[in-house]
Amino acid sequence: LYPRAVIAAARSGHEVTDHMWEHRVPKEPELERDHLTRSTQALQTLTGQTPAGTRSGHSHALLRELGYIYRSNGSASHMPHYLRDPDGSHVMINLPFHYAIDDAMFYSFAWMGTPVASQRISDPERVMELWWDAFLEQHARGGGYLNICLHPFVSGRAQRILMLDSLIRRVKEKGGVWIPRCEALARHS
Repeated sequence: LYPRAVIAAARSGHEVTDHMWEHRVPKEPELERDHLTRSTQALQTLTGQTPAGTRSGHSHALLRELGYIYRSNGSASHMPHYLRDPDGSHVMINLPFHYAIDDAMFYSFAWMGTPVASQRISDPERVMELWWDAFLEQHARGGGYLNICLHPFVSGRAQRILMLDSLIRRVKEKGGVWIPRCEALARHS
């Protein structure tokens, strides 16, 4: 929907990956192939690069066939881990995230109608505190991993951008931290 934003993100050095053609993975194999092929081709056309990863539940065989090396889907573990198709084939690394470190859970207007008070608009200071604590816990492990999920239309607001800038600065000041793109982490693993 926003090709200039995708181009600008890629030119700025950000990794651009798949997140589904229609925000769903079709159950029908032919339609799944069509959706992932469309998404992949659109990103290739805009960025000149084949996306290396996806935040989706597409089948590993199809992802592999189209050149994907990782997925970032689900939160069964807090550390990167390998996934296989049910028959043991098509191994793929998963770089998990968790809803506790997903900006949409704290800032998204979509949650306004929920009766759960904790899923309403949060102030950036509260989110900063939660994410900083999550970072400190992983940093203390001396080999931890933290994959914060950000949506441009959610975190792309002045107060939230300032919070992210402050968080990243604090993380870097802590030292002993590697902040790679997901593709680099997947290739390293």
